[in-house]
Amino acid sequence: MFAHKNRFFAIFAAFVAALTLLFSAGESVALSFKPSVPIFPLNELRPGMRGEVITVIKGLERISFPAEVISIIPSTGEPQKLVLIRASGPLVENIGGIAAGMSGSPFFIDGRLVGAIGYGWDFSDHNLGLVTPIEEMSKAWSWQADRSMQKGKVQFNQSKSAPLIVSGIGARGAEKLSGDLNCKVEPLPFDMPPGGIKVDYAAKLHPGDSVGALLAWGDVNVGATGTLTAVDDKGNFLAFAHPFLNRGNVSYPLTRSWVHDIVPSIKSPFKLGSPVSIVGVVSQDRPQAIAGRIGQFPQGVEVSVKFSDDSGATAFKRFQVVNDPFLMNQILPGALLGLFDDLWGRIGEGTGFVTVKVEGKGFVEGFTKKNVYFSDSDLMDQIVSREIMRLVSSMSLNRFKEIEPLGIHIELQVTREPKVVYIEKLDIPNKDNVKPGQDLEVQVTLRKFRGEQEIKKLSLKVPDKASGLCEVVVRGGGIAEPSQISLMSGWRAITSFKEFLNEINAEESNNQVIVELLYGPLLEQEGDEGGENIPLDEEYELVSEMKKRRMEEGTLRIFETDHYVEGLLRRSLTIVGEGQEDQNP
Repeated sequence: MFAHKNRFFAIFAAFVAALTLLFSAGESVALSFKPSVPIFPLNELRPGMRGEVITVIKGLERISFPAEVISIIPSTGEPQKLVLIRASGPLVENIGGIAAGMSGSPFFIDGRLVGAIGYGWDFSDHNLGLVTPIEEMSKAWSWQADRSMQKGKVQFNQSKSAPLIVSGIGARGAEKLSGDLNCKVEPLPFDMPPGGIKVDYAAKLHPGDSVGALLAWGDVNVGATGTLTAVDDKGNFLAFAHPFLNRGNVSYPLTRSWVHDIVPSIKSPFKLGSPVSIVGVVSQDRPQAIAGRIGQFPQGVEVSVKFSDDSGATAFKRFQVVNDPFLMNQILPGALLGLFDDLWGRIGEGTGFVTVKVEGKGFVEGFTKKNVYFSDSDLMDQIVSREIMRLVSSMSLNRFKEIEPLGIHIELQVTREPKVVYIEKLDIPNKDNVKPGQDLEVQVTLRKFRGEQEIKKLSLKVPDKASGLCEVVVRGGGIAEPSQISLMSGWRAITSFKEFLNEINAEESNNQVIVELLYGPLLEQEGDEGGENIPLDEEYELVSEMKKRRMEEGTLRIFETDHYVEGLLRRSLTIVGEGQEDQNP
């Protein structure tokens, strides 16, 4: 990965000579990371010195090309100094200059490590690049100890990063990832071996080896290719010479990468690489570099998808995502959308039956939610955004309990057919002279898409305390669903993980038919978001408590269908109390 600095080079170069004289002197920084190779101190570096850059341009083989020091450039942010170099030679000319993916490629003078290539410019002389000194890169290991490094603007990290490479998902998923992660994402058709990327428990890496950092791995891969700069005797490493996502303390897999080729580009040439094996963990993602340990491995969030469609096709996919709930919720929407697009082979209308199960340590029983969705334009987007991610983000970011390691298991059945049932008619045969305590007969007429009518019969109980004008309402689940008025108005708060699960479980599903009797202040609540007219015995209820109470008293009935339910109808009637005349029309 090679982060480009889109600055006007002519203006920049005008100051270079003077700045070099001003900042080339001084004491070298004491390294908290001690590479296994000798160091060339920055304060000994002078313009005109020549050395070599080690990198991979094809396969796994390391090669070198010459480069000359042009100047040393200061910054008010991190990294605080960069070294301007010019690469040369037949190899560089052949590939079009310093390429994206060479970031982290070590620069040596007389066998001593100066630092690594980190930056360059788009649409410019690609033989010019900026080296992050090893003294600066080593700060990635001491960032927490030296809080002063957090002061100031990260001046050399203002432009977009080199593209993330993704495989296993379609172009639309890659585009969504690009927006959610605020970086360029390139979908590439790399087939991973069965079972995903292997783990190499005894990897031996050297400066200049091609490596990568992954955000997702398995049947879906999201990551970037760069270069290893240095290792120490304990297996600790530095790479990239600039941040990956700049997220501080992290836990990404480090991979050995295979370079397919260098792709020429007027904007900037770039390495086309794919992961070969997981060899370690990236634990620091800082302005100067990424850092971590070879031979140690991160724990990920497991995601599995069982898919089938109306053609009889079935598929099972499994991948892992970085174990960071905030970052995971930025990666999963694009990953799942792109995966579902590929599995279905189309984008458009249809009906989907989705089951999502979330489980993890200390949550062995897990939580399962089922729903049905219909869209006349984009089924997969609705399923991912309105169902899967809404549940996953709620569970992974809940404030009560860490669910780790987290497991997310999805079953999805889709059909192009509109499996929709419409509410066409609502009848109340015995609505005249209705009295408290009486059973109210209700008939609901449903029609499947281009099908025959079907009548469902049920009864509602009229409460003893009900009187006067009331309404019977029938609606599809999720249409005019009651809101958490007690939470929004400040009467209640969810105070436990159990309560949290109860409220998620109380949410209506789109395949449900809801039949309810609304009376008294319940009628006023529909247009009363502030909750001023909530009756005293209901003002502190959560939705789950309200649903349980109303089902027990008989004023709420729910039945499920195997279709997406559309429609809402209501009928008014008057409950006649003792001594009252029949006022029903």
